[in-house]
Amino acid sequence: MKLSKLSAAILVALSSTYTLASTELDQVVVTANHTPTSLHSVTASTTVITAEEITSNHYRTLDDAIRSIPGIQIIRNGGIGTKTSILMRGQSNSGILVLVNGVEMTNPMGTGGAIASALLIGEVERIEVLKGAQSGIWGANASAGVINIITKQAKKDTHGTINVETGSNNFKKLAGSLSSATDEGDFAVSFSNITTDGFSSVKNYQENASNFEDDAFNQTDVSLNVGINISKQHRVEVLLNTANSTANYDYTSDPDKVVSVDYKNTLKRLQYLFNQGDFNATAYISQNEIKQYNDAVINAFGVKGGYQYAENQTLAFVASSNQYLNYGTGDSYYNTGLGLTNTNIFNNGRLIITEALRSDSYNKFDDKTTGKLGIKNYFNDDLFIQANLGTAYNAPTLYQSTYNATANLNPEESQSFDIGFGAYGLEVSYYQTRTKNLIGFDYVNYAFYENLTGTSTFEGIEVAYQRYLKSINTNLSVNYTQGTAKDDNGQWLARRAENTANLALSYEGFDQLSLGLQTRYIGNKYDKADQLGANIGDYLVTDLNANYAVSNSLNVYISVLNAFEEDYTHAVGTYEADNLTPKTVYSNGGRQIFVGIQGTL
Repeated sequence: MKLSKLSAAILVALSSTYTLASTELDQVVVTANHTPTSLHSVTASTTVITAEEITSNHYRTLDDAIRSIPGIQIIRNGGIGTKTSILMRGQSNSGILVLVNGVEMTNPMGTGGAIASALLIGEVERIEVLKGAQSGIWGANASAGVINIITKQAKKDTHGTINVETGSNNFKKLAGSLSSATDEGDFAVSFSNITTDGFSSVKNYQENASNFEDDAFNQTDVSLNVGINISKQHRVEVLLNTANSTANYDYTSDPDKVVSVDYKNTLKRLQYLFNQGDFNATAYISQNEIKQYNDAVINAFGVKGGYQYAENQTLAFVASSNQYLNYGTGDSYYNTGLGLTNTNIFNNGRLIITEALRSDSYNKFDDKTTGKLGIKNYFNDDLFIQANLGTAYNAPTLYQSTYNATANLNPEESQSFDIGFGAYGLEVSYYQTRTKNLIGFDYVNYAFYENLTGTSTFEGIEVAYQRYLKSINTNLSVNYTQGTAKDDNGQWLARRAENTANLALSYEGFDQLSLGLQTRYIGNKYDKADQLGANIGDYLVTDLNANYAVSNSLNVYISVLNAFEEDYTHAVGTYEADNLTPKTVYSNGGRQIFVGIQGTL
């Protein structure tokens, strides 16, 4: 019933006269192979979320921005700042390499992957999302894909922004930036502070969250990026990012019992860039300190770049060394990686072939060699086919190794492929990933992490369609994903939806006013493995927004989240005695309304 309503909305939109949405085939991405590459030449399934999209939709966190991408699901245990998991093509956080300006955000003392709940997005130039095995390019923890958050750099002259927002649950946001650039150098500094009383992250099943205490959250981010142009070929950059937050959580067994968790992240990076004709290289050293529950750090240095050795033929390279260190115990492990990616473009840019090979050595795990092969052929600018084949692996975190009481954990190993085509705004992809040694927690004894026996399989179909409907002045984006995620016994992994759908409409028929609608459908999704426990899926959530341009430099807006107050949950906290009926669940906060002002200099 609910999905049919969404389908009807899509059919109404498609019945209008349309023209092809404008695309930037020359848009540059850097996540594909460590060197600037045209989006046209990337064979992997890639989505680029621009600064304009982030601003117009008023995304606050990484999961807000990416949740409508086909193949991605979000599990958030409450409001902003609470524990957040990202699933990509059925795989969990541990298989998604999250980066900020190319710096790894994996938490060494976490249960796998980056701390997504702390990744606020303010002064972001774009977010690049590559799906499919990427270990042949990036190494560990990229079996599902890579997400690279790229912050804004200074432009010529001086620019500034200011954003003030308030809303439900005493939400307040103050953010601003200032940047300037000359021929000699540039700088960009940004500041963001978010505070909210929040809402109860856990509530009794089918009760209103307002009946329980609020779980507050606050976070302050500061970013500084300075560049010095030594000469036309030589440049030095310094990057500093800090994030400090405090978030309140609830015990699943007692929604009124609160625990407070502090988080601190300090990211430092110094890099030297060289660019001479067909050759470019970057030498870098970075340190990423992450403190939450435990204190850990990633120390890294390396060199990467690219060389165009013939017309439309490019070789990219990377050599890196990483140390993952637990400050508390002194435990650590090291990784050294060497990789090459070759891209060949033939037939006047219509045929692209990419080959990647990478070798990684560890002092704690077996050495790994991974690779990737991708091919893409354009029949015309709007019609193409593509296919990718790759191997990948996910290394255990220090935390998982520390709390594994019986034996050494082995890295997860994956083989994956996808094939798809695009035609006049429509894209269809089929993917399959087979993973050995999947790392899971022993929920029977609550004692340790373990490698699951056999091979887990993730496969599905993604369909996406984008158009500008000229007759009604509306941008349309719609997608659908059908996927399975099963262990070696054919049993479903927990909290994976069988299907999802997203619809986004943006009406631009007024001179100064734009209206937006985003609806997402989550199909059947069971809280426990083997499709046991409560079905926490089969629901629709709709967000609305309106933007009014007072002038070229001033915009006011209103956004409404969960406009129709759908009572859904991402996960069950506790069960009644029948182990089927939820007793407590994680809350979504109901309808929330926000208003704000955005200004630019």
